[in-house]
This record gives sequence, C-alpha cells and structure tokens, in this order.
Amino acid sequence: MCDDHSMVLDDDRPERPALPAGQVSRRRLLQAGLGAAAGGLLLPAGLTKLPAAVSTASGIDDTTAVSMAMHVHTSFSEQSGSVEAHLAQAAQNSVDVMWLTDHDHRMLQLDYRQVVHFTSLTAEDSDGPAWSWERRDAGPLTASSSGGIASQASPDDPIPTGSLQVSAQSQSTAVASLGFFANSVAAGLNYHGNLFGQKLTIDVLPSSIGPDGYLELLVDTSFHPAVAGRPAGRYSLSYRFGGAAGAGRQVANGIAGIVHVAVAPGRWNTVTVTPTDDIAALWPDMAEKDFASFGLTLSAVSTGGVASGLFDYLRFSRTHNTGNVPLRTQADLMDGYRAAYRAVTAYQGLEISGFSPHVNWFGPGVQLGDYNTVTSDNYLEFLQGQIADIHSAGGVASYNHPFGTTPAPALPVPEQNALVSQVAATLLANDVLGCDVIEVGYPLRGQCDLDHHVALWDVLSRNGRFVTGNGANDDHFGEDWAGLNSNWYTSVWARDTDERHLVQALRSGRAWTASLSRFRGNLDLLVDGTAPMGSVSVSSVQQRQVEVAATGLPQGGIVEVVRGACDFTGTTASTTTVASFSAADLAGGSVSLGVDTSSSCFVRTQVLDSGGQIVALSNPAWLLRANPPRGIPAARDWS
Repeated sequence: MCDDHSMVLDDDRPERPALPAGQVSRRRLLQAGLGAAAGGLLLPAGLTKLPAAVSTASGIDDTTAVSMAMHVHTSFSEQSGSVEAHLAQAAQNSVDVMWLTDHDHRMLQLDYRQVVHFTSLTAEDSDGPAWSWERRDAGPLTASSSGGIASQASPDDPIPTGSLQVSAQSQSTAVASLGFFANSVAAGLNYHGNLFGQKLTIDVLPSSIGPDGYLELLVDTSFHPAVAGRPAGRYSLSYRFGGAAGAGRQVANGIAGIVHVAVAPGRWNTVTVTPTDDIAALWPDMAEKDFASFGLTLSAVSTGGVASGLFDYLRFSRTHNTGNVPLRTQADLMDGYRAAYRAVTAYQGLEISGFSPHVNWFGPGVQLGDYNTVTSDNYLEFLQGQIADIHSAGGVASYNHPFGTTPAPALPVPEQNALVSQVAATLLANDVLGCDVIEVGYPLRGQCDLDHHVALWDVLSRNGRFVTGNGANDDHFGEDWAGLNSNWYTSVWARDTDERHLVQALRSGRAWTASLSRFRGNLDLLVDGTAPMGSVSVSSVQQRQVEVAATGLPQGGIVEVVRGACDFTGTTASTTTVASFSAADLAGGSVSLGVDTSSSCFVRTQVLDSGGQIVALSNPAWLLRANPPRGIPAARDWS
C-alpha cells in the first residue's frame, strides 16, 4: 500500500459515538509527512495550509491510500487473460488490490457450443449461431494445397454429410500449413472460457501423413508472465496426428506444447484430448487450471511431404462449469498464487452480465446466479434480485460501462450529449438499479469519451443519486495495464486492505480514480473540518469551507475544484470550475477555499495534466441546505 501517503482526520465532535473499524470519523484532513514542506510557503489570498502534525488522539481511525484494479477478466472469461497475468500486472504497477470480475455467464459457459458437424464453413447453425471457419495459410505452400467442406462424413456423426478437408504441401522442408480457425464472434465467442474440466473429442481421417506431414488440432490458451526461463506470452497446445515423432510423446518448446496422438491412416479415428491434463504434464510448474480456450484451428502441416485428411464431429464435454464450481476453482488458483504475489491482495468479484446492463459484485458472499429461466425480457428483474443479494451479503454493486461496450470511435459531441441525457433519464428512473458505484473513468467506452462519462455522473450527483464514481480498465488480456488507453484504476481511503474496509470506503465515497500511467497521487476533500469526500451534509449557512488535498500532480498539472448544482432535476450537467491550484499551491498537501452554498450543491476535484486533459477525479461531497427528497444513505450522512 501507499503508506507514505497516510491520512487522518481529527475528531472535533467527541460526543459522536465511535464508528466501526474501517469507517471514517469526523476528522481533520491531513497529509502525513507533507506539512514540513509547507513551512514559509506563500499561498494565494484566501487559502490556508493545514497543520503539519498528524494527530494520534484516542479514537482517531487512521486510513491509508489503497489502490485497486476493480474490473479485470481472467481465464474464466472470453479472452486470453489469466489470473496470474493480472496478478503480475498489479505487482508491476504497484496496485495494492485486484478484484477478479469474470463474467458470470462465461464462468457457467451458458449456451456454449456442444458440437460441430462441418456442414458449412459459415452457415452451420444446428447448435446455436454459426461460426465462421476462416482459412489460415502459412509458409511456402504449393498450388495444390487446398481446403474446404467435403461431402464425406464420419460414420459416428449423426448428420451424414459434411467434414472439413485440409491438404498442405510445402515447396521445401520449411513448415507450411493450411488450416481453418474457428471464429465464433458472431456466436458470442461461445467456446472461449476456462479449460478446466473440458474434453474435446474429434473424428479424424488422415489420408496422407508421415514424418514430413501431419494433421493438427491447435488450441490457443492464456497469456502468462515470463517464468522458469520461458518468455511471457500466450501458451498453445498442438495436437499432432502423424509427423516425425512417435505417438504419445509430449514436448514443451517454451510456451508451445506438442502432443503426438496415435491415429491410423486411411480410416476414421475418434480422438479425445483433455487440455488441462496435458498442460500439467508439459509445464508442471504452472497452475493448469488457469488456462482458457482462446482459439481453435484445424490444419494440415507439411515439411515437404503431403499432409491431408478430414476432420468431423467435433464435440465439447464440460464438467466443471455448474453451480459455484468455477468460483471455487478460481479461489483455489488465487490461494495457490498468494505466496508468489504477496504484494497484491486479490478478491473475488463477479460481473453479472448475461444481458445488458452489466453489474459488478464487490464484497463477500459472491455467488453465481441461476440463469435457467432468465431471458432478455426478465433480465432486469433478475439483475435487481442479484443486487439485493449483493447488499444482503454486505457488498456493493457497480453499474458498469453505462454507455455500453461498443468498441468504436467517439460519436460527434452533440450525439454524445444526447446520449448523456438519454442514459441519465433511464438511470434516474430506475435509481441506477440500486447500485452503489458507477464506472466513470473511461477515456472512451460505448462511443462516449471521458468528459461525457463525467457529465453523466454529474447529472446523477445533481439529482441526489449518491453513487461512488470509480475507474476501471476492464482488461481481458493481462499484458500491459499501463499501456492501455482505458487504463484507469481506483483508490480508496481505508484502514487497510481488508475486504470489509474497502467495501465500506466504496460505499461511503471515500474514493478517487485516475489514469494508471498519468497520475499516482492522492485526492481528498473535507468540508468544514468534519465532512469528508463522499459525504452528504446539510447546513443553512451561505458559504462553507472546503479543504482540498492533492499530492503527486503531473508536471505542469493543476487541480480544479468543480461545483455542481444539486437541485434534484434535469438530465444535463450543471457544473462550474470555481478554483484551480498548482503543485506549488498544494505543497503543504492541501488548501482551503470558501464555496457558495446559498443553494444546494456538490463539490469535487479533477486533476488536469499540462495539456488540459483530465487524468484524475475525486468523488464529490454534497453541501445541501435541506434534507434531500430521497434521504441520505447512512454511510454518507454527515448532516
């Protein structure tokens, strides 16, 4: 954790009962270790610096800045990430806590494909939406190399016509291949997921194989960091039918595994493979359950001779994807990695995402829901039941990527403005489904940029929807968190990394969010010496004092103080920048300013880099003149 940036507040209301561990008391805002640097500092008129000393009076709850990756996907989702890869990224980027938020329906592998009959390369829809078998050529192939759908079928296939024909010959002894990759994007990537408990069975008819040619089933799996002399990268399993090596031999060439499978040429052979068993045998130092099915390719491969044959009747058997078995498997992996990644505290979360919208579960009691009767028509009802379960278990729910997940360029600004109002109207009508958190820190998501994510959040704040804004990378690969465009993370002020304390900090808004590569400092607010960032307080005075704390500003950057109306109406943001401070202004850790509270408002801060781009956001504090119509959540009540 960032122990060099601890924060404590002095309790100036001794009559207030002591708060449970992890809650923030009414305390004076300080930045530990920063006061000495402020000696003799000349601040702009109207600003005051805070005391240098850190109070240790009885009853004060010390809090520490805890950085968190709050939305990552591992080998239990649809891409090539692994639990280990994300742990390595967290450690490399000095992120204290990582929440694993794999898709619930992908952990359960709902509606995943069970069988392929090879009746068409692009239109076989007998078991869900069609896949596209895309031809992939490599190396110096001769003109006679070919592939496609053949009329002949395996006698075991209940559909009597259709198989995948492949033929390859190299023009030299260099490796050349002709194959077909299973692109299942149109079918929802319905074979991508964790491999544990999965068997693949396929019928193979080799017509020409030998020492210089073989047929291949290639399984691309998950990315893992460098280990035991092997490079970082995506591991693969090549099941070879024929070739120079003897059947049954297994060879690990770095991160590429080869398994030679016995088949008889000239007739149909039924072959069953269990990838996790082979991973365990090839790389005994790896956690074999932390690998995904990321890609399947069926090929003929030549090193001079002709390699040709047919594939048919591909079947998938999955046995460890029911109930909470996937969560238990993931928990076992986390336990196994703990010793190697002691600097990172990992917790299981979950992304409830069978349809849209998606909601993350943070906190204890994570369970996979029962989708047996869930459809797109009743999904919202199911989702609200899940959110109720989250709260009953003591957790918090996050409303994810509120503009959707469309991976496309940003819309024109007028269209983004219209989307803000449209989405805001929906979220105000359904009370953000009762969620406690909303994802804000996205430079671009759902064709809306960061400014419009912030604007949506400001609309909710304007209407008295007291939700914590966080930031996330939603990374599914685990290769380079800092290098992502959407590389935001979230930090909280908490007693420690205990899950209860982190959840309480999120629930009460003691959080800020920032770009991982552009801001690693801390942010906080304190109103009238009592009400911290995230709080809601009520007072009839015309002006209130807000202390703004910020450390680690980028070179040439500033902190802006943003005031927004809280008039409980409207679907557009109504905010104004009322002050800005440089790093020199904040050399003492914080500054104080008066904020007009002749009308109810909220105040938050944002950090801009030297180019004027937002790189960090604090959560707001609400300064109201009367109790809000919907009341104040207990965790935020400082009235």
